Amino acid sequence: MTDDLILIQFPTRHALTEALHHLMTLEALHIEGAAVVARAQDGEVTVLEGHIGPDEGGIAGGTLGAALAMLGVVSFGALALPGIGPIIALGAGALAGALVGGLTGRAAGEMIERSFRSGTLAELAVGLEAGHPALVLTLTDPKAALPLIKAELAHYRAELVERVRLHPNP
Repeated sequence: MTDDLILIQFPTRHALTEALHHLMTLEALHIEGAAVVARAQDGEVTVLEGHIGPDEGGIAGGTLGAALAMLGVVSFGALALPGIGPIIALGAGALAGALVGGLTGRAAGEMIERSFRSGTLAELAVGLEAGHPALVLTLTDPKAALPLIKAELAHYRAELVERVRLHPNP
């Protein structure tokens, strides 16, 4: 993850979505994350980001962990146990798998969520013109990608392209 963000302001939402689609098709550009930030006429800021948070990660990890643990217990021969043994073994395996998977998924979701913080994006939106949405990108190599982005987005009437350093060097 990088501390640099690329902020690109567009005249319309349609231009923004078309430009983002175009950028996603470029093989030379490696986009790590993207968010759309807009400021309404009344000053309200809207942030749209496609991220996985800790809750989503925990649910997905717990579900997958439970399923894999149950399959693992079955492969160890739990179904051959007498009486209610298979039910207890499968239940214990599912519980352990769900706990471990849930914790792992939550940790992974938290790390993904840190790439874009809504507060940071809302701060960037303060300087935007009302009615002109902006695309915020994190890239693998923002310094090298900036000239390419400027050249590719000239057709879309991108009004502002700048690099924003989140944590400037002291």
